[in-house]
Amino acid sequence: MKKNLKVEKYNSHERHFFDIPVFRCDKEQFNQEHYDKKSKLAQNIAGVGEIVTDREYSYSEAWLRSEWSAYYYSEMVGMIRLFAINMQIRGELWFVKQKISKNLVRKKWHLANPKIFEHTIHDTNTNEEIFNFLWERIEKENKEWILKGRYIDLEPFFFSGQSIDFLELADFSKDIK
Repeated sequence: MKKNLKVEKYNSHERHFFDIPVFRCDKEQFNQEHYDKKSKLAQNIAGVGEIVTDREYSYSEAWLRSEWSAYYYSEMVGMIRLFAINMQIRGELWFVKQKISKNLVRKKWHLANPKIFEHTIHDTNTNEEIFNFLWERIEKENKEWILKGRYIDLEPFFFSGQSIDFLELADFSKDIK
């Protein structure tokens, strides 16, 4: 059953429908960096050459906790914004303009590349073909110079993007209700 969503019409010539996050690194690297920092501090607490116990690990974790924040908010350095413009799907790349901070709200965003890709939708296209194009194009973009070494989190798009009706979304002759 398809439910009607209320769409705020602030821009009559484009329809934004998805933001794909870009992170500084993947979760494994993020966790490894935290583990290494905690281990180094625990060794300093125990003393050079001494055996590190659970107590030193607990102290170092408590000490560093105020510096750590959730991966999904502290490590996000950009996003790929997907939107439709009259029978086209486009992607824009946005990056954080300043040094990464713990507070995402204070991050200033700027448009790094006004258009990293566009795909014209034809009458013969299916939603599955459009989804596959977007998937392949975003994966290709991850190997390009501007995003090389970054981590594009495609999991949310993989699970929800397959359900998007791209044909209806990009058809501006119809009103979305």
